[in-house]
Amino acid sequence: MSIMVRIFSVLPFATGSICLLLVLVSLFGFASGTIEDEIPAIPCPTPQEGCPTGMSQTDLDVPLAFILLDVELEIEMEMDDQAWIGLVDSKYAKTCPPGESGLTNCTASDYEFLAAGPDHDGPIHLDLGPSSLRFVTGGDEGSTQLQDNAITTNWSVHLATWVEVLLAGGGLILCLSGVHMAFPSLTKRRD
Repeated sequence: MSIMVRIFSVLPFATGSICLLLVLVSLFGFASGTIEDEIPAIPCPTPQEGCPTGMSQTDLDVPLAFILLDVELEIEMEMDDQAWIGLVDSKYAKTCPPGESGLTNCTASDYEFLAAGPDHDGPIHLDLGPSSLRFVTGGDEGSTQLQDNAITTNWSVHLATWVEVLLAGGGLILCLSGVHMAFPSLTKRRD
């Protein structure tokens, strides 16, 4: 009987070890990378309130499963001093639909920005959660030429903190129960 219990003790210990390994890998990140793209920097020779904006043609749909993950984006633009970029809810595609060129009939004041926008300077830091988003872009006041604007997006994926805590706790309990099953004399109280 004792040998069978010791053999079966490998299962909770192995499962707990896998949970702890997942937590360790998550601390460094499951994946990270860089995406490089170009968008037009829209001219805005008049005050910002009168300048048109551009919008991405498709939604960025973030599924509900992302509540288990911590997905971080950092977006940088080459022409940060002449253009801006922001994120809005995809519902704005109905009120401000982009044409074939991506331009809309709306100005920056027609949107409620979830991240960045015309008043934001520097890189955009965004934690993605379940939602449906669109990118909106425009030119800073005084920019007069339509130019290509290089965009660099750095991203990383980790498990959400609450998932890491659950996995670490569960993994530790499973490992300890596996040790207790294999070596019950180590965990018995001595009188």
